[in-house]
Amino acid sequence: MNMQILIAAGAAALLAGIVRGFAGFGAAMILTPVLSALYGPTTGVPLCLLLEFCIALPLLRSAATLVDFRRIGMLLVSASLAVPLGIAVLLALDPEPLRWTISGIVLAAVLLLATGWRFRGKPTPPATLAAGAASGFLNGLCGMAGPPVVFYYLAGSEGAAIVRASLIVYFAAVDLVALAGLGLRGLITCDILVLGIMLVVPYIAGGLVGDRVFPLASEAFFRRLAFIILTTVALMAPLL
Repeated sequence: MNMQILIAAGAAALLAGIVRGFAGFGAAMILTPVLSALYGPTTGVPLCLLLEFCIALPLLRSAATLVDFRRIGMLLVSASLAVPLGIAVLLALDPEPLRWTISGIVLAAVLLLATGWRFRGKPTPPATLAAGAASGFLNGLCGMAGPPVVFYYLAGSEGAAIVRASLIVYFAAVDLVALAGLGLRGLITCDILVLGIMLVVPYIAGGLVGDRVFPLASEAFFRRLAFIILTTVALMAPLL
């Protein structure tokens, strides 16, 4: 095993863990390209999902007390149903223009949120189902389940703590479903499990640091960081 590659992967895991622990999302944006470059996509993607699920475990206990599980359930059901549609579109059409389209949509959403626009009142069930469906569709199309659900929560009136907790719970559930699918296809190998064991320590350590820092940050800083993460995802989407 190449130690230089392992050290680079560990550094990426530490940084991604801090981002995930603080914001509740965004780690995959760091981990997936780095781990795929270091170990190849067939190892990098399952490894990223495995680490993502592991970091959620120590954060779930406190997050679960703040979330609306009915909304989380609706998001997950519609996301699961929409994944096959995203895969079908990916197989039928040229993915390059689709990625540019997705990038533009995410950037437009960030600009809208940056103006201070918010939902008034609680989101309706159709809006919740639509956000989940968009998340599932993009997950099947290009592995980017995050932006629709992040936008959905940031556009509401909930505080940063509830938004962060909801994202932690939602992505933990989505990652578990994805891991089950990869496992059934034999893509969770012993080598990936060994790498996961070695990288989970810096990843969870970073997550705990981010979790401790979160209460010290203001609501404005949290939303500003979320906008930066979403913008970076949008700019990187055509390159993935």
